[in-house]
Amino acid sequence: MNIFRKLRWKLTLNYTIVTVSAFLVVVLILVGIVLPRIYVPNNIVTPELLISIVQKNSNNIWSHVLSQSPVDTELIKALMKESNPQITSFDLFHIGSLQLTIRTIAQWRALIVGPDGILLGKTENGFPVNYIIGQPVDPTRIQGLEAPFKAAMAGDKDLSHLYTIYEPDERFLMAFPITNNSNTKNEQVVGVTILILDALPTQADVPMQILNITGRSLLYLLLGIGFMGAIFGAIFAHGLATRFRRLSTTIEAWSVGDFAKFIDDKTGDEISQFTQQLNNMAKQLQDLLHRRQDMAVSEERNRLARDLHDSSKQQALAASLELGTALTLFDSDPKNAKKHLMEADSLVDSVRKELTDLVHELRPQSVDGQDFSEALKDYALDWSQRSGIEVNINIEGTNELSIEIRETLYRIVQEALANVARHSSASLADVYLDHRTSLITLTIKDDGCGFDTGLQHGGIGLKSMRERTEVFGGSFSVVSAPGKGTLLHVTLPKQS
Repeated sequence: MNIFRKLRWKLTLNYTIVTVSAFLVVVLILVGIVLPRIYVPNNIVTPELLISIVQKNSNNIWSHVLSQSPVDTELIKALMKESNPQITSFDLFHIGSLQLTIRTIAQWRALIVGPDGILLGKTENGFPVNYIIGQPVDPTRIQGLEAPFKAAMAGDKDLSHLYTIYEPDERFLMAFPITNNSNTKNEQVVGVTILILDALPTQADVPMQILNITGRSLLYLLLGIGFMGAIFGAIFAHGLATRFRRLSTTIEAWSVGDFAKFIDDKTGDEISQFTQQLNNMAKQLQDLLHRRQDMAVSEERNRLARDLHDSSKQQALAASLELGTALTLFDSDPKNAKKHLMEADSLVDSVRKELTDLVHELRPQSVDGQDFSEALKDYALDWSQRSGIEVNINIEGTNELSIEIRETLYRIVQEALANVARHSSASLADVYLDHRTSLITLTIKDDGCGFDTGLQHGGIGLKSMRERTEVFGGSFSVVSAPGKGTLLHVTLPKQS
């Protein structure tokens, strides 16, 4: 049997949404954060590529400055001062509106030389040789600079002639010409830029850089997944909590006997089906309780009719016969008639007591609005005063009992003491109740005449007490013999 299939699908769907959303976060992190920060090593970015890109970008700036006459050295100095001696990225190529930019890192130092070989400007981060602005530049003072410098001054466009490699894939020098922006076919060299690039990342630097970026990306990933998981979890948990709260509130009302409320859940999944089953069970239990109440009322009526027939009716009939005899003898034998009248008076008083007991049984003290132990003691003392039989009552335990258990115990004590008053001729009765543990024990003992438990008895008192006990899964027993009193023993489970 496939249990909770719809609920499992609902949970699976929520987890899928969280997983897909987390995957989208990963993609955004990789595309927007990780990839742009991965350096391209210089063994991929060749000197020729760098020269072509740097020459193209710098020629647009320096061509205009160096084409002026005279050259503004202060402007050159300001531009060199503001320049950033670090390359972090550069545009690789354009395809329409698409621009591809690669990321690398390099430290550079630069010189700006006029067409006459005079130094016009230099970066402030130092150069291997201390050239002085306004003085001629001697390329022989720097190893490997002479050939690229002469090629650049001559306007050589062969990129392989414009650089010198100091350390393969790590450090090199390049010099490239700066030409004017005129549209003439013969471009004029207006200056030369000399660059020394070093501290470029190598192939060995890339894994460490990727590891560094990946570590930060994982942090972003965990925060993103945690945030979205918390949102989806809170939304889904709120719905489940609301449904279970309604379920708990309704069941709590059922536990105290209020079956007027039912669980309203029309979601359609297994929880909804489960609540519908609980509603049906509550309706059946409510019907069962109504039938039980009807049966209890009918049983009490039958018992009352039997008690009235067996006791009060017979005594009233006897009193009527005594009164008739007294009327017959009133004129001829007044003394004997008085005896019959006194006997009739005694019978009528017995009828009164019997009816009083029946009234107390029909209208017992409340066992719901006051302490149960006190209610039981009050009834026993009141019974003792009415019957003239001494009673000892001992109750141990302070744990709460359900209203159904209290009602049953009260009725059993009431029925048992009524039988003691009617049939036992006892002078003392003992009532002991212990509900300190999960098993409730009740014993009622008298020192009366007793009876033979093996003989059939017409009364329904013992039968009624036995049935009340068995409703809650308890046990009921009677120990008695002629002339040895009677002992009733009842056990009930506290949780029915």
